[in-house]
Amino acid sequence: MPTNREIIDAYYTALSVMDVDGFEALHHPDVVYNVSGNTIISGRYDSFAALKRVLPAIFEALDFEQFRFAEKWRMMNDGPDGATAIMEAKGVSRNGQRYDQRYVHIFSLREGKIASVHEFFDTQLANDALGFSEKPRFETDGPFEF
Repeated sequence: MPTNREIIDAYYTALSVMDVDGFEALHHPDVVYNVSGNTIISGRYDSFAALKRVLPAIFEALDFEQFRFAEKWRMMNDGPDGATAIMEAKGVSRNGQRYDQRYVHIFSLREGKIASVHEFFDTQLANDALGFSEKPRFETDGPFEF
């Protein structure tokens, strides 16, 4: 079974090269994502399938010729059932604004897979640079929980 560090490194490596299939394979099918803040994607998603519904809204807002997720990351804490990491993304959105974003992820791991993620980031930057303020909110499985 892979170590937590190997799973987290694979998570950010998949993001950095936009390997969505590889990214998905790291998660339990019943993974729970809690996305913080007040954006159109904020809330709780009770499966990877639910989370995948919002990915196009994010990807369509970014100029991948000038943007990269997971430009840099560091695992800050590693325990038997989870890990905490910080990741930086850098580049330009399709509306021409800089989207240099910093994310904090709190991971719970089970059976060599990601079981839950709590994600924190600058939601005002996301709303402005990704044009989220002008779009309707996604239906989630509920509010952010911890």
